[in-house]
Amino acid sequence: MTTAPDTLTEPRTSVEILSFRMFMDELRNATRQPAEPRAANPLDEAVQAVQRNPALIQARLLTRILGAFVGRGASFRRAEVAAFDREHLNLLAALMHSHEAGQISPAEWTRAADTTDAAQREFDS
Repeated sequence: MTTAPDTLTEPRTSVEILSFRMFMDELRNATRQPAEPRAANPLDEAVQAVQRNPALIQARLLTRILGAFVGRGASFRRAEVAAFDREHLNLLAALMHSHEAGQISPAEWTRAADTTDAAQREFDS
């Protein structure tokens, strides 16, 4: 007679960690619907969103994403894509497009990442 494994003592972890590139692919899949018109500079819009309410999960994720855009190490979970509402997904689509098209200088990306990091640190302290 065999016994079933004790699932209470054998936890299973199914958290899938994604690289930034893989996370961006997941975001692209989530933003396939037509985007609403965006502000002239989605990077400034993202910084303002973080500064307005750094406690929001979307703000924390935006901060990590901006850091990843400038080469700071970051990993993401597939489930984090679901944290974004339609407005933030549209903003992310505009950010990805701006980054890929080179419409915003590397210095501006770094400034934005530094600014959002500071906003998060200030909130957390």
